[in-house]
Amino acid sequence: MYLIYGESYRLIEEEITKIIGDETNVITMDLSISSLEDVIQEATYVSMFQERKFLIVRNATFFGSVKSKEEDLELLLKYIENPVSLTTIIFTLYERIDARKKVYKEFAKKYKVISVSEISLQDLMIKARDYCFKSKFKIDQITLQYIFNSCGNHYDLVYNELNKIFLYYNEPQSILLEDVKEIVASTLIDNNFKFVDAVVNQNPKMALKILEDLYTLKVDPIALMMLLAREYRLILSVKLLMENGYRKNEVCKELGMQDWQITKLQKESTNYYEENLCLYLKKLSIMDYKIKSGNGDKYLEFKNFLLEIF
Repeated sequence: MYLIYGESYRLIEEEITKIIGDETNVITMDLSISSLEDVIQEATYVSMFQERKFLIVRNATFFGSVKSKEEDLELLLKYIENPVSLTTIIFTLYERIDARKKVYKEFAKKYKVISVSEISLQDLMIKARDYCFKSKFKIDQITLQYIFNSCGNHYDLVYNELNKIFLYYNEPQSILLEDVKEIVASTLIDNNFKFVDAVVNQNPKMALKILEDLYTLKVDPIALMMLLAREYRLILSVKLLMENGYRKNEVCKELGMQDWQITKLQKESTNYYEENLCLYLKKLSIMDYKIKSGNGDKYLEFKNFLLEIF
């Protein structure tokens, strides 16, 4: 079994690919839709052909800030003690783990925990350069740095922008800085974070106005969803830590953030109850699943979500 956690969807997917390789018997489940009991039932089911099976379990928030039913966690703890040898389970979590939880401690004793949160900027640059190389595009350091600066060093956003650049050129060739400046809006990341700030500070008029501008710039709603989910998770983490008696400097250390960032998140947390934040994260997770499984229009789904929460 594995637990992979971090804030980058793309980096988590890369780790999953390393584990699975060319295997084809892969089943994906989402804990925002299915229960832990469903997961254990699937994990323990073995076909008559005794095939090796990989089970990807997304949104394993019980390893993080979200509370789960004790009976469900007991089922998992029992499975941890006696797993099915033909089933490999890969849990994923798009936030920090809570190392104080019993379920995490028991899991970490026996199985591998992979953090993609601590990857350096240099490693991210190497990954982006390799992605260009594999796609048969050439890019110099200055041009790549411009893309990272425009995307706030957010790997998932960089990945999306590179795909947009590949489409612009239509065929492999050298990527030119002057072209990139036309394709990647220099104010993209500023607008993205202004949008997130407007949403979390409950300013619907401003949020919807910025959203229309971002749609005009062809910004992928999935990227905005990831940024918004990240902000909600951070607000929830700060809220829970403060309620558990952590001081600000301890919260900074726990979350690996600066004092001014925690101050901002603490102020934002006063606008929310814990259950509201958990509900919004669940809604975003379900929406993400619907969109990526082809069952929803990403622009319409995201706008409806915003109208629901305002």
